[in-house]
Amino acid sequence: MEQTVEKYIKDYPFLQYINEDKSHYKHAKDAGYDDPDDLFLIGESGGFLLNIQPGDRFVNTHLFTEAADFYRKNKCYTFFKQDSVPHRRFRKREEYRRKHGYTAPCLMRNGVVQDVRITGGMYNYLNYTMIEQLDTKSAKATDKASTGRKVYDFPKFIDAQFWTWHIMEFVQRNGFHLIIDKTRRGGFSYIMAADSANDLNLNSRKVGIHVAADKKYLTATGGLTDFTINNLRFYETKTPFVRGILSTNSENFRLGFKLPNGTVSPKSWNSALFSVSAMNNPDCAIGKDAMKVKVEELSTMDNFDDFMSVTEPAMRTGSYVTGNLFCWGTATSGNMQVFETNFYSPQSFGFMPFENVWDKDSRNECCGYFKPYAWGLQGQIGDQYAMDEDGNSNLVIGLQIAFKEREHKKATSKTFADYINYLGQYANMPSESFSSTTENLFSSESLMSWEESLRTDNRFKFYVDGTVIEDPNDKRRVIFKTNARIEAEGGKLNQDFYEWIQGVPRKGHEHPHGCVRLWFNPIKVQYTDKDGNQVMGTPPGIYSISYDPVGVNKENRAITNKHSHNSIKVWMEPCQYNNFKPALAAAYYGRPEKLEEADWICYLLARMYNCVGTTAVEINRGETVSNFTKWKALRYLMKDPVEIWDTSLKGKVAGTYGVNMGDGTKKLEGLRLLKEMLYTVIGKDELGHDVYFFQTIYDYQSILELKKWNNLGNFDRVSEMIMRALRWRLFDVQAAKELAHRKKIEKNSDNIWTRAWY
Repeated sequence: MEQTVEKYIKDYPFLQYINEDKSHYKHAKDAGYDDPDDLFLIGESGGFLLNIQPGDRFVNTHLFTEAADFYRKNKCYTFFKQDSVPHRRFRKREEYRRKHGYTAPCLMRNGVVQDVRITGGMYNYLNYTMIEQLDTKSAKATDKASTGRKVYDFPKFIDAQFWTWHIMEFVQRNGFHLIIDKTRRGGFSYIMAADSANDLNLNSRKVGIHVAADKKYLTATGGLTDFTINNLRFYETKTPFVRGILSTNSENFRLGFKLPNGTVSPKSWNSALFSVSAMNNPDCAIGKDAMKVKVEELSTMDNFDDFMSVTEPAMRTGSYVTGNLFCWGTATSGNMQVFETNFYSPQSFGFMPFENVWDKDSRNECCGYFKPYAWGLQGQIGDQYAMDEDGNSNLVIGLQIAFKEREHKKATSKTFADYINYLGQYANMPSESFSSTTENLFSSESLMSWEESLRTDNRFKFYVDGTVIEDPNDKRRVIFKTNARIEAEGGKLNQDFYEWIQGVPRKGHEHPHGCVRLWFNPIKVQYTDKDGNQVMGTPPGIYSISYDPVGVNKENRAITNKHSHNSIKVWMEPCQYNNFKPALAAAYYGRPEKLEEADWICYLLARMYNCVGTTAVEINRGETVSNFTKWKALRYLMKDPVEIWDTSLKGKVAGTYGVNMGDGTKKLEGLRLLKEMLYTVIGKDELGHDVYFFQTIYDYQSILELKKWNNLGNFDRVSEMIMRALRWRLFDVQAAKELAHRKKIEKNSDNIWTRAWY
């Protein structure tokens, strides 16, 4: 489905939020939070909202940068004689502003200019931090390219950064931690480095800790610690805030003075910055009583959960939060699942929860803080700028620039991997950031297009959610009972019925049980059964099941989004009833407390769709075979198709019930077969384009999981679909052997049936 720039802008959730009337939201300060500037609201999700009113504009923002402007002009901050009374007054005034912030008449709301405060951290950033940034005087744009040069100077005021700084302060005031999903070139390394430098220079005998999976993200040139040390040196050489430097070791940088005899002065400032690697060492930040712990490049830190489990308790004294943890990251080509699960479940480790105003149809959910690429973007289209001289973002122009850049990248990328990596690095929604990070075995432009269609096109939302049960009036029958019917009969959510799990991976607020989603009821036709009787029902062999079970019983409250879930799908095989094209008929995804409950769902689906001998289940975990044996239902299970793995076998071999995949070459072969199945052409659409097998899968979450797949994370639906690929391949093996056998018997016959969609 082709998307236009107009639709892209119209459907953008964050722009819709900025422009909406916010008068009905509760103010954070009225709910007991420390919010002196009334900048935060509370949404219906329970998450925080930025109190951005429609039409708000910053004006006269040069009033915030008086000190920087003086230095830029005079190469010093004051003409007062050092240690004179005026000099000490100036120093105390500036230290106060660096700590508490600065208020000036710089916000226009409803046509009236009013006072607004920037935080102490932002005041320090704007006036006492030097960074490489765009020289706006050199910037120019044509239809072909936008160009400019960088200059080493003080930062400009930017509205998006105004909110970032206030979020950081709100976190400290209210005992939260902060997790951020950001795009490239958002200035976060500069912001966080300036914040660390400001803390250590303002507060004696305090410790700051920088953490990364690889220390190069911290101490190498351009790393977080490298920026921080540059800022600390700037204080020592260019400002009145001299504390002295005791140690220049980038991994253990200390402020203070030594006495002439070489010992550290008792009055020494003695604040320190430690830089540590969390690789194979989740305990790296404990034991140092840090004022703040900052985690850089969170997307590369696979052991982040272990790190937080030991670090978060160490930042408390009793029930009091005595230190704050900030972590942030950008989409990478690695395993993003750990980052994603924490971002979408912020309360799990005490991160500040925000109402998700950035993803589509997600206002009922909470997440971490997200900085979109198009917000706070410097750029232009013709004579229209994405940011004005006072730092106000024109989000519409920013989105136009982002859309234009995406179209250009799509047309010029050498590989598809380059394009999807770009989408993740310059995302405007968190979902883009986490699902467009890298090319994988299943990636393609057509798969991305299908994922977009399932997500946005209501034509594909024809499913019904519910559960499968034995008919109370006839235990021989299985019926599908919708959630709506159960609720109408007085059933309670998360007790008598459960909702479909939307998150990939499951989000913290979603109940792990899950439900059955049905797209197509079983076909009922007149056919001859095995005893030669004419019956009305679903013939065997039309439907098959793929099932990847979990292996350990666990209470719901103990199930987190990092645990495995059961995945079951019912497939309609290509046959005369569907024009010889396959289709996904039904699916279950979730984790009941008992393994037997998931097996029972599989068993009932097998009965409902008459999947005799066609239920492919992985058996290296769980107790499915023993349960089916107990229920006298082994006839539904497919036996291990060993002829797939051993092509030297001349006929069908009787294997054990179920398939033991393991994690070796057999699993790799299964992934290869899945890829082949998904990209099998099964027909043409109305425009004559190829239709692939994956376009018969209407389960959005399964397509999204294929898009996100990597060999490090936990992808239950992919593992389950490998079972489907084995049956697909088994059909080919058996058909090929039957074809070869018939050719020997009827060399001149062309009346041989083969798979019509292969």
